Amino acid sequence: MLNRAIARGLMGIVPERFIATVTLLPESISPTVLTCYQCWFKPVNVTFATYGNVAIQGDETLLKVPDDQLNPANNGREIRPRDLITVDGIGYNVISARLMSVRTVWECLVRKSIV
Repeated sequence: MLNRAIARGLMGIVPERFIATVTLLPESISPTVLTCYQCWFKPVNVTFATYGNVAIQGDETLLKVPDDQLNPANNGREIRPRDLITVDGIGYNVISARLMSVRTVWECLVRKSIV
């Protein structure tokens, strides 16, 4: 059985990690900007027509953000649609997000931001 400690240990074998700036845009208060280390991209399976309730257009990708980077003190922060993730100066709009892998990783369906 996979538990949280094993899931965190397995995250160490993922290649090509990078730093991402996550801007959380809540409904009522000012945005929260966080720097998250150890993030990575994962391609979307090309056989998917939808991901969750979102129709795939072909220019999306999955961006993984470790929950312990987003919530270092168990603050209860969540990544939601409309939030912005910046990697190497490129902005990505979050289309869909869910907490995966025994609540250790946020899997975000993102699309490059058009400025």
